[in-house]
Amino acid sequence: MTNPKHTEMSPEECCFFLRKYSFGSLISDDLQISNVPFILSHDNLVETHLAINNPQLKSLDDHECLLTVLGPHAFISTDSYVSKPAVPTWNYASVDIRGRSRLMTAAELESSLDTMLKNFQPKLMDDKLSLPDDFRQKLMAGITGVTIDVTQIKGKLKLGQHRSIQDQLGVFEGLKCTSQSGYANFAREWLRKFRPSILDDAEY
Repeated sequence: MTNPKHTEMSPEECCFFLRKYSFGSLISDDLQISNVPFILSHDNLVETHLAINNPQLKSLDDHECLLTVLGPHAFISTDSYVSKPAVPTWNYASVDIRGRSRLMTAAELESSLDTMLKNFQPKLMDDKLSLPDDFRQKLMAGITGVTIDVTQIKGKLKLGQHRSIQDQLGVFEGLKCTSQSGYANFAREWLRKFRPSILDDAEY
């Protein structure tokens, strides 16, 4: 079992994270970068697509690549901590996916887009007013699908999980009415779901 204080995500945590946060930076082996939406299948296969005129596509046809996904993050002031001494820091969660990419066929792209629609906006599948077939085909002509056969998934979790319950609650309270409240909600819910012992006996 994963030590609740460890910063490395378990495989279960990584998969949950990647289904919740489906937008990342795709980096090819020549260091070109594209920001892309993606889906991760149960077969450890990533599916995404790029504009057909994106020069990075040449570097994604049977090449090693990296997809890095950054989740909620926030600057943590020492004002949030009960414990002293302390230093300010930046908390975050992220997952890196390594694998070998290849370009999809037209049939694979059509199937992949169906899967994406079912995942992100399923009602659009049957909405021919918003997405008529001829309009969809026209848009498909402007993109190229990319699959990544995953060889490694590695997640990093830096939520200050080594700190006391009082310090954790201080962070949540300090950020709840700020522009970084999304991080506070994420961290609280993540710890409750995957590492509940860290918040044992905490008062909400």
